[in-house]
Amino acid sequence: MQLRGRQTQFYIDLIYGLGFAVGFGYLLFVGMNPLVAAFQSGLVLGYFLRVWENMSVYERILHEEVAAEAEEVVADEIEDTMPGEVEDAVAEEIKDTMPDEVEEAVAKKVEGAVAEEAEDAVPEEVTAEVEKQVAEEMTDEIKQRVGEEMDERFQEVGEHVEKKRDDRTSENEDVVPE
Repeated sequence: MQLRGRQTQFYIDLIYGLGFAVGFGYLLFVGMNPLVAAFQSGLVLGYFLRVWENMSVYERILHEEVAAEAEEVVADEIEDTMPGEVEDAVAEEIKDTMPDEVEEAVAKKVEGAVAEEAEDAVPEEVTAEVEKQVAEEMTDEIKQRVGEEMDERFQEVGEHVEKKRDDRTSENEDVVPE
């Protein structure tokens, strides 16, 4: 069971009422007992303090409601009597005070957004560009090395063929009859 608002107040008042009734009944039918009389005086004092608290809470609520209603009435009255002047004055005041603050706030937000966007986008773009460059450089280097190796092999094969041809020519010269 959850107690809220007036329901809570009802049960608290009911407990105080039962405490008063039982204490007064005891004092009336059983006789005067200083402990019961002290308890009763404590109940009475506590109840008065509770009433005082409720009055101060209700008074605060009443002040808040009156202040809100007064603000509303004053705003309506100002709006009726000087609608354009108030709006112009407020707009001018905002233009005078707000641009610096707005520019600073926007600059901070833009810097943050740019930094965040850059953190998200740059690594992906850099990775793609690096992969592309590495692939191109590797292809160029492989072509260059393969070309150099092929040139070396062609030279070796050419030298080998030249040597074989020279050997064959010298063999043929030895074989030629005179």
